[in-house]
Amino acid sequence: MRAVIRFVLSLVIILAIAWVGLWWYAEGRMDSGFTAWADQLATQGWKVSYNTLTRGTSPLKAQITLTNLALSPPPDAQGRSGTITLPSAGLEIDALNPLVLHTNLPNQIGVDIGDDIGAAVTFTGISLTEQLDTHALFSNGAYPYRSGTLAASGIDILASQGSLLVLHIDAINSHFTIDPDAGSAAAALAGTENFDGIAVSPLMTHLLSIPFGGRIAHLGLTLNVSGPLPPGLAQIVTQFKAIPTSDQAAQQRLLVPVVHSWAAGGGSGNLAFTGVLGPTTISSDAAVKFDANLQPEGNADLTANHLDEFFATLANAYPQLQSDIAQAEAELSTYLTATNTGGQTLAMHATFGNGAITINGQKTAPLPTINWTTLENPTPAPPQAPGDGSGAAQ
Repeated sequence: MRAVIRFVLSLVIILAIAWVGLWWYAEGRMDSGFTAWADQLATQGWKVSYNTLTRGTSPLKAQITLTNLALSPPPDAQGRSGTITLPSAGLEIDALNPLVLHTNLPNQIGVDIGDDIGAAVTFTGISLTEQLDTHALFSNGAYPYRSGTLAASGIDILASQGSLLVLHIDAINSHFTIDPDAGSAAAALAGTENFDGIAVSPLMTHLLSIPFGGRIAHLGLTLNVSGPLPPGLAQIVTQFKAIPTSDQAAQQRLLVPVVHSWAAGGGSGNLAFTGVLGPTTISSDAAVKFDANLQPEGNADLTANHLDEFFATLANAYPQLQSDIAQAEAELSTYLTATNTGGQTLAMHATFGNGAITINGQKTAPLPTINWTTLENPTPAPPQAPGDGSGAAQ
């Protein structure tokens, strides 16, 4: 019996020592990870500051906490910038769930864009978690996350130093999963974004005569991309961020070979969107893959109901748009039908491939052939001459 007790006590001590070591390591990785993130932002022209960074002391969770974190993006062409301030922020891993990283965010985030123009974003509740990958966790160069979830509720965007409501959102929910080793038959990246109860403030709705009560009931986006993901994707993203936004040729030279390699490996993807605005529900989705010649092929669908009510309300709110609305209805007339339950309904089914685009069975346009070599070697834009930006020398 004594031997059993000694064994149990020894096991407990070993586990306790292992946890303390892991706890210390986790807090060190959080500390160094934040520092690396701040350094990366600094190379892109951001300014990052904070008052204190402290490590947690509870053995039940590994934690770091920052106070008065301030982020300032690079100045624009006119030298203007701004500052995003968080009274506190931190990272946390609980002992009972050691593979879930919690990002602790405050219920109010300040935004200052200069000239005494201040705004704030407040939340009734906000939660951000990410699932860690055990294989990548102890590798400094690997992307350590395999999924993540953001859930926020009662979001208010406030102007005038946080005293004037501009926009309210009932809830934001998003989720992503990533599998760097996925092949063409598996999902390498999947994500969903949902926004519910988006509403402009009643004051602005009244002043601007915004239709539908200034409210969008729902917006949703779903993305699925199959493998194979290119090796060193994180480094590619870092390289892309380092390219000036004005150098589109350099961006193209970096990204097109990645897309070409993905297509050659059997890559495919689909995207779906849903929206509810006033009486109308809009739904669309698209899927793409590549044939033996690495030319895109796929299909897309778009449906919407109660367009008669939608267009009538829009025209009543903005009479100046009546001619544009009439023109849009005329162009869509081929794809419109009327039902007792859905009112004026739009239904479009498009396919593309083999050099053609068809909508509802009718060929509507040719599909240009992709020349990968040309895309991968774009001609840089000529330098712009000083003056008005037209390119003509002064």
